[in-house]
Amino acid sequence: MQAPGYSQSQQCICPMAPITITGETLYSDVGISFWGGIDPLNGNVIDTTHPLYGKCVKDSILCIPSGRGSCTGSQVMLELCLNGNGPKAILLRDVDAILCTGAVIAEEFFNDENISIPMICAVGKEMFSQLHQNGEEKAMITIESHRDTEDVVIRINNINGKTEIRSKNLLAMKSTLSFDGCGGKSQQTDQTISQAEKLAESVVQRIGCISGATELIPINSAHIDAVTYIGEGGLRFAQRLVELGGKVKVPTTLNSQSTDRRRWQELGIDANVATNANSVGDAYLELGCEMSFTCAPYLLPNKPSKGDNIMWGESNAVVFSNSVLGARTEKYADYFDICAAIVGFVGHTGVHVSENRKPSIVIDATNFIRVHLLPEIRTDAVDEKESGIDSFYPVMGWLSGNLSDGRIPLILGFDLLPPMSRDNLKAFCAAFGTTGSSPLFHMSNITPEAMGDSVINEMIQSCGDRRIEFSKEDVMGAYTTLDSGKQSGDEISLVALGNPHLSVEEMKDLIDIISLDDRPKHDNVKVVATLGRQIQSKGDRLGYTKRLEDFGVTLINDTCWCMLLHPPIIPSNPSAKILTNSGKYAHYGPGLTNCSIRFGSMYQCIEAAKSGKIGSNKTTVMSWLRPFSTHTFIRHIRKIR
Repeated sequence: MQAPGYSQSQQCICPMAPITITGETLYSDVGISFWGGIDPLNGNVIDTTHPLYGKCVKDSILCIPSGRGSCTGSQVMLELCLNGNGPKAILLRDVDAILCTGAVIAEEFFNDENISIPMICAVGKEMFSQLHQNGEEKAMITIESHRDTEDVVIRINNINGKTEIRSKNLLAMKSTLSFDGCGGKSQQTDQTISQAEKLAESVVQRIGCISGATELIPINSAHIDAVTYIGEGGLRFAQRLVELGGKVKVPTTLNSQSTDRRRWQELGIDANVATNANSVGDAYLELGCEMSFTCAPYLLPNKPSKGDNIMWGESNAVVFSNSVLGARTEKYADYFDICAAIVGFVGHTGVHVSENRKPSIVIDATNFIRVHLLPEIRTDAVDEKESGIDSFYPVMGWLSGNLSDGRIPLILGFDLLPPMSRDNLKAFCAAFGTTGSSPLFHMSNITPEAMGDSVINEMIQSCGDRRIEFSKEDVMGAYTTLDSGKQSGDEISLVALGNPHLSVEEMKDLIDIISLDDRPKHDNVKVVATLGRQIQSKGDRLGYTKRLEDFGVTLINDTCWCMLLHPPIIPSNPSAKILTNSGKYAHYGPGLTNCSIRFGSMYQCIEAAKSGKIGSNKTTVMSWLRPFSTHTFIRHIRKIR
């Protein structure tokens, strides 16, 4: 196994030779999603909302509380390890299995190549605060350890002298988990399992130990996020599993891949992009996964039930399955997902454990909703669509993820509103999963584990004094952050719908809004929606597909907006503006596309499709924003520590 932080050419033959890593820190007290936050080709920070935007992680000692957002961070980590553009070391406040997975895959599957793997340590809250020097981002840090030992000494040189922190190298942790005695595994021997399964077992054991698991448990199903193509490493990994005889042991669905498998030529997708994307998809199909290719597996008929232990990747799906369905899954990393599907087990840790599903912070929207939102609620169906209330949920999801700071929140006040639809919850979950690192939230009298006054009161007590109330400044700050392209103008080139994938109900909602008047789509605006094959088949039978296509909506299957990165889907004009009703895409879009992103309601999206502009006529301000939209607010999101 390669010593973390060094390339093969830098290795010393002596197994107990000291390892010393020295470098400048790149520090932030805000977690970052490696996917959509760091360019896998060069290590540049591309998340325009992050304090480190514009910096480069290459050869740095990166100090962040944790990753956040996407499960695909492990894919970015693998590519950085393989191309040498990653940090020398990552010092975390909290253990982050997603970032560790990318490094573990590099060690397990590519250890015969000249690769550079960062040392990864989690130092805890108190010690993490010492990594920052006098409010400056950069300080000199030296990390010392020995090869194949867990113990690490971190020396910080600051103006007050030297500070020493003792920690553990997460990648050097010895596995204490065994498959012996696990149901079905005890009948197998080294001679009867494939080499792919042996490697997968090692990955599951190592990540389980890093995550603090003390035993392994069987899973009922899996959802694979790693089916996207972001670099050669991910394709080689999947193909190697096939070559080594890998097959999944549990029902396994696939997330969106990187192109529409059937219509890529019709859509004008570059042949090389389509070939790589389809090759990844083909490999996972050969491993026995189902032909699903959707980022919304909870819309499929075989969704899990409350209490089921599952292994799902894709951040929005993880948050939805835990919070809305009451199933149990960690936010599992890409690559770990397929390894767990091959062995059929995961570590019994995190939110698989009942005790760990309790909230530890209250986020209270009661007063905000009662004072500022309820007076604006319209019950008439047409007025409700025009009011843009649907855009309230992704804004609040994005804000809740940010304020929860890695904790499981209990969110109060939403039960004062008209009943939230599945699509409202879908939008909330996707935005929450973008800024939050927790795989779970509870919402009073809405989500299944937070029903009834006695349960809610017990949850409130378990949170102690950790409580935040939404303010007007918080909500307006979140909205203006998502609507980041506002200063660039109101003309729209592309309307992007379906992140996460559209439901049948959303197809109907779009048709209803289109039908409010007989204006056609503007010639200069392209309208594109992504959705799963199964949902479009239902839309075909109901006549929804034809009506949307007649208006000029291009429907794309198998892929989603976080994978559609290039022309002709994405405008080639650098001054083009994209309008979306997705909080997730509004967050990631600027960094992924280099385009200005506007955020609005579904009604605003269709209005812009007809008029060519957002903000025309009465849609200038969504009604739920009007009570405080005339005030000036600082674009700042409070953080809790």
